Amino acid sequence: MSNKKEFINWLKKEGHSSSVISNYPLYIEQYTQDKLVSENIYSGNLFDIVNIEEVDNVLTFFNTNTELQKFNKEKSSFPKSSLKKYREFLIMKNNEKLKIKNIMLYGAPGVGKTHNYKKLISQIEDGKSENEIFKSISDNENVSNEYDDTYENIKDDKRIEFVTFHQSYSYEDFIEGFRPNEDTKSIIRKDGIFKIIADNARENLENSRKDISEIKDVIEFKEVFEDFKDLIQDEIDKHNKFKINETAYVINIEEDAFRYTGDSWGNSQRMKFSDIELLHNLNIVERKEIKKIKEISGLAKQHSTYFSYLIKEFSKFKQNKKNKNTADLNITKVEQKNFYIVIDEINRGNISKIFGELITLIEEDKRDSYEVTLPYSKEKFKIPSNLYIIATMNSTDKSIATIDIALRRRFTFLKMKPNLDLVKYLNAKQLMDDLNKYIGKNIGEDFKLGHSYFMKVQSDDDLEFVKEYKIKPLLEEYFYADSEKLDIVSEMLK
Repeated sequence: MSNKKEFINWLKKEGHSSSVISNYPLYIEQYTQDKLVSENIYSGNLFDIVNIEEVDNVLTFFNTNTELQKFNKEKSSFPKSSLKKYREFLIMKNNEKLKIKNIMLYGAPGVGKTHNYKKLISQIEDGKSENEIFKSISDNENVSNEYDDTYENIKDDKRIEFVTFHQSYSYEDFIEGFRPNEDTKSIIRKDGIFKIIADNARENLENSRKDISEIKDVIEFKEVFEDFKDLIQDEIDKHNKFKINETAYVINIEEDAFRYTGDSWGNSQRMKFSDIELLHNLNIVERKEIKKIKEISGLAKQHSTYFSYLIKEFSKFKQNKKNKNTADLNITKVEQKNFYIVIDEINRGNISKIFGELITLIEEDKRDSYEVTLPYSKEKFKIPSNLYIIATMNSTDKSIATIDIALRRRFTFLKMKPNLDLVKYLNAKQLMDDLNKYIGKNIGEDFKLGHSYFMKVQSDDDLEFVKEYKIKPLLEEYFYADSEKLDIVSEMLK
């Protein structure tokens, strides 16, 4: 496939408008035929360029040539944007990213699954190749703190969430469900940890595909909307409500929605900020038009009258508001970033119950495109391609067989093995080696003792403590039905 066709397909996959998809390739072709470019910079077809430096040379010439600058201005900056976008495409093509999004670290207790998920995430963030990452994790050879800064930066950027599955963990905890609201003493729908980080990842992905003017619009909306929320909160503080129309009032402001009700209503309802922003961006204020929007939530369609009134109030507020001049702000294009959710002890939860219909959407080839309607909010939901799901699993757990079918083809499994070289104290090293040879021969490789049991041992006293309170109870569990073998390993501990 030619670079031009690949470029067009990439623009489509990135979700660009039909105008961008049709015009960007045309402008690049136009540069190819331009004498200024062909005589001074590049004489061939620009779509034949695969070297980033050659594209940079064209861009540099573009920035210094008055005639091309004039042409760019006449075409609303599309020509220059097309070259920049082609450069971005080449970077993507030349630097293969990690295509695998769902990774399972599994192994016996003590092999370093928790340490290595941090290392794994840091290496993904640093742009390492699949082969580099998988070999490094499988070899299980590095326990230094060289990745701590990268991991901490991701945490500070709020791009990672951690959760531990257990038998009582549910879809309502993970995706969405109804929970008590302490403020209003009512039952409200709340997003779960997975939906929250998936929404954040998708917002970043979508914003990274916007040009500067679109980003400016987003900033302007958010600034004015914050002031609008302050106005509503002031009214609630003074009068316990903000009037939407003659029959409905906002009574509370939640993290992601207004909660509103009427004098004769039995229950309050939620008006999501994301619905308001969508309607504002589409410049839709009339009730009949709101009902036609596919992307809007079911509740917004059902209660379109109240949404219409509130949108009109916001539009008036924005018109009267002397907003901060965003032209003075240093607005830059949003950088696409990776987001991560780490699921510890994934095999302890009921996968079908927790993931529900989303078990299909987590597959790499269904990211960004396939979507479902969530059962509680009735929102359309899809999982973005910049979200990584990292899970850990104890291979000695007897419940593994129950989740194998659900997870096997959706996750890439990386087995963590004990690494004897990481144990420095000689007596501890010898004991670990002897025990693992016996365990591997009698009950299997997956039951071998991990190196983390022995890594902090620095004396015989330390070793005696580990043997008595960590190793012995585990071996008693391994060989509880075979007293003869238990006697043998017990003798090895003496």
